Formats: sequence, C-alpha cells, structure tokens
Amino acid sequence: MLIKNKKKLTDLLNDLCSFIQKRKTELFELNKKITLDTDYWVMDDYKTVLSYLKGYIKNHYSNNLVNRIKPKGKILFILSYNEPFILSIIPLLNALIIGNEVIVKPSRESESFIKMIWQDSGIAEKYKLNLKIVSPQNHNETTELIKIVCAVYFFGSYKGAQNISKICGENYIEFYPEIETADSKIFNTKQSSIKDDVILTLRESFTHSGQTCQRIQGIFVERNLYDEYTDVLKREFVKLCQSNNLNKFISNKYISAREAMINILLSDIDKSDEDELIKINNLPLLVINPRQDSEFIKNAYFLPVLWISPFNSKEELINILNKRKFLLGLNIQSNNKDFINYIVENTKFTRYTINTSHTNIRPQEGWGGSWPSGFSGYKNWLEHFSDPFKIIK
Repeated sequence: MLIKNKKKLTDLLNDLCSFIQKRKTELFELNKKITLDTDYWVMDDYKTVLSYLKGYIKNHYSNNLVNRIKPKGKILFILSYNEPFILSIIPLLNALIIGNEVIVKPSRESESFIKMIWQDSGIAEKYKLNLKIVSPQNHNETTELIKIVCAVYFFGSYKGAQNISKICGENYIEFYPEIETADSKIFNTKQSSIKDDVILTLRESFTHSGQTCQRIQGIFVERNLYDEYTDVLKREFVKLCQSNNLNKFISNKYISAREAMINILLSDIDKSDEDELIKINNLPLLVINPRQDSEFIKNAYFLPVLWISPFNSKEELINILNKRKFLLGLNIQSNNKDFINYIVENTKFTRYTINTSHTNIRPQEGWGGSWPSGFSGYKNWLEHFSDPFKIIK
C-alpha cells in the first residue's frame, strides 16, 4: 500500500536513519568485507544515504506526484554487491513506499547487509512493508522468480543484464537495467583552468573502486590544449600515486581480488596502441592517447583507469562519442555555447553536466541512462517503480 501519510513516512525515514547511525560500526565492517572499499568511500556512501533520507520529503515527496502514480505490483530487484549502503536503501525504499510487493535477490556477498537494514532493524515488519529477500541457488530458480513478477529491476554487469533481458523478453516481463557503465568528459575551455580541471578529473576518475558509473573513465581534450593538459595530467597523476591520498581511494585487498579483471583490462589497453601507459602501482592506470576506435575507449571497466585522447573538431568528436558502448553521462567543460549545444544536440547521452562537477547529481533524481546503460532517464525515483495514470472526466 502506498504510504501517503507524511507522518508515517517521516517516522519510517527517521527509523532508517537511527538504525544505520546506531549500527554504523557493524555496517561499515560488513560493507568493507563485501566491497573491499576503503573507509573513505564507505563513509562517503554512508553520508550520501544519510543525507538522502533526511532530505527525502523535501526532495522526493509531493501530493501532486503520489496522486498520479500507482504501484506496478509484484516486482523483482536483482542487486549487485557494490555499494550496499546505496543499493540496499535508496531503490528499495522508493519501491516499497509506493506500495509494490518487492522481491529482492541480492548478491551472495550483500544479502546479510540487506537483511540487517530491513529485517534485523524491524522496519519492514513495523511498517508492514511487503518485502521478501530470496537466495536462489541456480539459473532455473531465478527464471521461475522472473515469471511471477510484472517487472524486473537489474543492477549489475552488462553480461548479466543481457542474460536477464532474454528471460524477461521470452516471458513478456518489463525489464529495467541499471548496469555498470562509465562516463566520459570533454575539455575545451581556457588554458588557465587546466590544472584545476586535471585535479578534478583525477578525483572523479579514481573516487570509487567499486562503482564505475559515477566515475570519469576518459577525457577528450581539444587538440590545441592536449599537449599541455597531458603534461599536467601525468605530473599530477604521479604525484597522487606517490602520496598517502591514494590510500583513501584504492585498497590493496581490492586490487588483489580483481587480478583477473585487471589482466583483461591490460590486454585491451595493449590492443589499443596507446602512446604511453603510466603505472606507478598496480592501480590506478593512466593511458595516453589510445586508438579512438579501440574496444578500450568504447567499453567500460569496473576498475580505476583513466585515458586521455585529443580531438581536432567537434564533428570528429561527435563521431567518436556516438560509437561508445554506453551513453550514461557526458561532462563538458567549455565556454563556447555553440560547441556545447552542438555536442548535446548530436549525441544521445542521458545526462549532460556543463562546467560543473560530473558527480554533482541532484538528490531528487534517480540514476540511469539510455539503453544499454539504465532506466532511460533521470526521473524521480518514485516514478521508476510505478505507473502513471490520468482520470478523464
């Protein structure tokens, strides 16, 4: 049942906040075990969720919205292991308060985290939330689950999404993928801002070991600025890798656990005919001028890697951008309005951030990109898990 009563919803949000604050130490340790992330990024996700919950009524809830949507019915969430704070709370909260009957199939690693948030806390029972957490052991069990729901929301890998989408298609089940992707960036502005932008780019490229879709994976730089930008980028990259700050971003446990993925990445980089690969430690990696039609530039990787590539004209840039495998978001740094408009009008990215931080996402919006990246747009979370309707008199 949709929670229209603001007091009841406020109580639910307050209980969630109180619980994650009270069990913070335990949740942090569990999070690190699941994701192998550093304390720095576990704390970052924790703060994001806490802020989200505290601002929920203001940012998400309105009578105008809740009176023109209804729950989809019985829906299935298939969740990945990464970012358990965010995935265990934000999408599930919205799907539940809309009034859906929610079945959750978490990854094996994150199942205990989700159960702690919703079951051990007593919140699901107290507010009569229709939530079931399941642990299918094989493909057939997952297929049977899909057959009994009206919609599947998938958070995970591109390969996993392909497999699940086929099952949904064969059974006429709505499928909403939110898959691992990576954003790119364009720098075409004044020379004096190069150093500041380099520092921002490095931060937004290596900010999270476990989540690719919030990370800048590559940057296209206007040819006249490319050499200087590259020089500054290389210098600042080496400085970061040799500093203690890197310990905030990437843990050694994460690197050792991702050895197979790193080997695939290195193979793809080698095939890209790059000018230079800068590698101070195992990770992160900086790749200078890989071939623009290479799989490495077109693809996305679940690892902290950054490439830089020059462009000679906006027409050439459009051609490269439209060949990328994923079209989640594009960050543009430019003072040329005609250039910005041309890029936006001739590409199909779902989100464009202009002359601001790429990770500066408005709190009222869900995430998602155009196929095959995600939910086809940055709309309100409540709308993701409901059907709109109109009454015609």
